[in-house]
Amino acid sequence: MKKQLLWLVILGMVIAAACNGGNEPTETEQDITDDNVAEEENSVPENNEPEENEGEEEGNQPVVSETDAGDFMLRLVSEKAIYDPEEEVQLKGKLKYIGEAEELEIIHQESPFNFEMIEINRGAELPYPLKEIEQTSTLEQKQWYEEEYIKRIAYSLDDEHADFYQAFMNETGFPPGEYEIELRTDFAVTVEEVPENHTYTTSIVIEVRE
Repeated sequence: MKKQLLWLVILGMVIAAACNGGNEPTETEQDITDDNVAEEENSVPENNEPEENEGEEEGNQPVVSETDAGDFMLRLVSEKAIYDPEEEVQLKGKLKYIGEAEELEIIHQESPFNFEMIEINRGAELPYPLKEIEQTSTLEQKQWYEEEYIKRIAYSLDDEHADFYQAFMNETGFPPGEYEIELRTDFAVTVEEVPENHTYTTSIVIEVRE
């Protein structure tokens, strides 16, 4: 009888130990769980902190404006939105023929492009004089015809903005300011021996910072 009671006590202790062992993690299991939580916390990105070098590219992206009109596309491109005064401002006018012919001849003055500008803060206009000589250019179908901007203005020394104009022409870059640039293309196409005039415009704004 005593042996039977002893076995019952032992059996009860074994069952109780088995039940408690399934509810508490071992020391090794607890360590692994803590390590996983730490790794997940470290992997969360710190979105509120700026990335290294963030903001350094401000103003360095190209600025593009485009007009799509029938058989033609006109595009004005500045290499950057913001320039330093000593930097050369790089502008480009582009014209594309997208009609049915393989090529098209256009008639224009010295250039089919006119880059007209105004320095917004001063209210100073910078005209782009072209020689009134008739020339022709050939546009290949779906190919860009392009020209780079070259500084040229006409002004009088008596003008209120004469000092600005002189600095504009003498310096490599533009004087500090904000410039609205309008690209205009003005050309003619002969259709059944009759000239057909085409005029399109597009514009951008760039800044020159000290």
